[in-house]
Order: sequence, then structure tokens, then C-alpha cells
Amino acid sequence: MIPFFRKIRKKMADDNRPLKYMRYAIGEIILVVIGILIALQINTWNENRIQTKELEGLKKSISSAIRSDIKYLNLIRTGRKDIGEKVDSVFNTYIISQKPTLVFNDYAYISNTFQELKNTIYYQPNISSFEALKNSIYLSRLQDTDLELLLNSFYTNAARLQKQEEDYNQTLKSDYQEWFKKFRNKDGDLFINPYKYLASGEIQEQFVEILNDELTKTILAHGFEEFDAIDLYDQQIILGEKYVEMVEKRELNFDAQTKIDFNSYFYSYSEIDVLNLLVNGKKPSDFGAIYANSGDELYISGIKFEDDAMILTYPENTFEWGSPYFSIDALNNRVSELNFSKYKNLTLEMKGGKGGERFALMMKDKYDLHDGTESRVDIELTNSWDTYVVPIEQFETADKNIIQTPLGFVFLGSEGLTIYVRSIQFE
Repeated sequence: MIPFFRKIRKKMADDNRPLKYMRYAIGEIILVVIGILIALQINTWNENRIQTKELEGLKKSISSAIRSDIKYLNLIRTGRKDIGEKVDSVFNTYIISQKPTLVFNDYAYISNTFQELKNTIYYQPNISSFEALKNSIYLSRLQDTDLELLLNSFYTNAARLQKQEEDYNQTLKSDYQEWFKKFRNKDGDLFINPYKYLASGEIQEQFVEILNDELTKTILAHGFEEFDAIDLYDQQIILGEKYVEMVEKRELNFDAQTKIDFNSYFYSYSEIDVLNLLVNGKKPSDFGAIYANSGDELYISGIKFEDDAMILTYPENTFEWGSPYFSIDALNNRVSELNFSKYKNLTLEMKGGKGGERFALMMKDKYDLHDGTESRVDIELTNSWDTYVVPIEQFETADKNIIQTPLGFVFLGSEGLTIYVRSIQFE
């Protein structure tokens, strides 16, 4: 091909046709430039293809590590939940109520709970694949995507969770050392291994004395902290499962619903147009659910989260009034009020247990008194799922700039009821 072009060039030069020669030369230069550009484009495409393939490999490797983390997180979550429930039972049955007679199963239950509690457990995330991504040239390709935000949030939360566990476990070890110093003789062994002493005589008085010692109760009370930590593990599991899902679908950004569902994880509430208090029966970790009622004892069974709904009950002929409500517990409970002035409507998806249930909705600001004088909106339910839209302006007494109770349910009188709430949304 090159000799062919040379012959054409020589012929034009010999024929003394400079204009044609110049045109030909320019055309040849353009062809060369086009060839170079095509080669560069192919090289760039090939380089992008290689980088995309390697990035996908790193993403899948991280996904595999997160899957492993999720399995372990579920185990830790189960362990902390179980010990919290056991400690609650020990306090209610043996410390507060003081069961009069203890049998072998009682001793075993208390002792085993105590020993399980002092055996510390840790969450140790697998970060090697994530570190490989951070140290590669490919991280920039995820820049400003929701997948990058999700990934960074997962490992930032993992580090925070590790630190909280480390602090908790260290406190637990320190408290146990103090307990062991006091009961390192036969008394301690009797409490930890009561079955060894049952045949030798009556041990209940000595065992109960150790159980009611302040050092013992301090250690057992840590079980409540473990139960309260379940939300942290749930949040980490949700973040991890979402990352795995997005990698499988090869998605880089959230869809509209996911942005709503994850608003409490990533976004300032002032930045979002829709705020969800409840999505398919699940509430964000920045909000609490509390039951208030008349009388001296709190009705702790009045709020349950099951399947895809929050279930609220008001027992028959028990209270003059009851009010399950949402609190704001953002930033580790340091933020207890939010500005709701941008929202126009409250939308709820609800149904009654039987149909015909009547109650009221309320909203309170930080200065509203707890005397029932707040504005309320009356609601009557059917026994099928329906959507109820309430204009925020109907809560006239609440200053929307300093809301402390974004939503409450008010039950009055002696008639009992059960209601199901699937979603709550401010928009």
C-alpha cells in the first residue's frame, strides 16, 4: 500500500501539479490522523473494558465479604437479643419478684445466663477487598454514585460498631474483674457452678444473696445494653444487603423509593422532600416508638412490629387513655426535635383489627404540655388497608419548626382496640 501512495506522489511531482499534490498530501495527513484517532479510541475502549471488568471483580469480591459479614452480624444479633431476653427474665423472675423457692432449673438458668453474658463477642468485618478497592485506580469510577455512598457508610458504620463493642466489652470485663475479686472463693464457684453444691445441702440463701449483690446486678444489667444494640446490627445488615443487591443488579444509583427508604441513613432531613416514619412496618433508627398511658404501670405490650406492619393495641377496661407515639432520637439521641414546616400532608396506610376503630392523631412541638390540649384529628378505620391523608395544618397547636413528637395516636375510654399501620409518610 505504501509503495502505491509513493508512486502517486512521485507521478504528481513529475507532472508538476503542485495543487493536486498539496490536496493529496493533506488528504493523506487526514487519513493518518483519522487512523491514529481510531487507534486511540480502540485503545481507550479496550482500557475501559479492562478497568470495568476489574472494577466489577472488586465489587463482587467486596459483595462476597459483606455476605460473610451479614451472616456473622445475624449471629451476633441473635446472641445479643437472646442474652437481653434472658437477663430480663432473671430480673423479673428472681430479682424483682424474688421467686420463693429455687429448683435445679432455676439455678442453672441464672448461672448459665451470667456465664453467657461474661463471654464477650466481637464483630470483625472483612475489609481486605474494600482496602484493595481504595488502593486501586478504580475507586474514582464510583465517585458521586449512591453505591460509593452505600459502601463508605457500611464500612464507616462497621468501624463505629467495632468501637462501641470494644468499649462495651472492656466495661463488661472490668466489672467482672471487680465481681471476681469479691467472690473468687467458694461463693463465686457456688454461683457459677451451683450444681456442684446442690447435693451438699441448702444453697438458696447464699445463691440469692450473691444474685442480689450490686456487682452481680451491674453485670446482669449489661444484658439490657446488648438488647438495645440490636438496632445497630439491623442497620448494618440493611446496608450490607442493599450493597449486595445493587452489585447483583449492576446498579450505581438508588431508585426513588430506595432514596426514601434510606433517607435516615444518608441524608439530612432538611434535604429530603419525603420523610418516612414507617415503611412496610419498619421505622428508621432515628425515631423511637413509645407507649404512654394513664395509671402507674406502662403498657409495654402496646407496640409490636410484626411482618409488614406496626401493631398498636389498647386493652379493654384498663386505662383512661393510652397514646403510642413517635419520638425523635437522631444523632445518638442528641437531636430530639426537627423542622417539619416544609411538609404539607401526613399520609398513613392503616386498617383496624375488626373495623370501626375510632381514635385521634396528634402532633406536638417541644413546648406543648402533656395535658391533652394539643390539636387532634379524628380517624375511623375499616378492616381493610386504606390510605388516610391528613393536612399538617390541622395540627394547629404544634409549631412545625420545632416538632418533638411528629405523630401520636390517642386512645380514650374503656373500649379496647387493635390497629395495624403499614406506612407513615410526611410530604
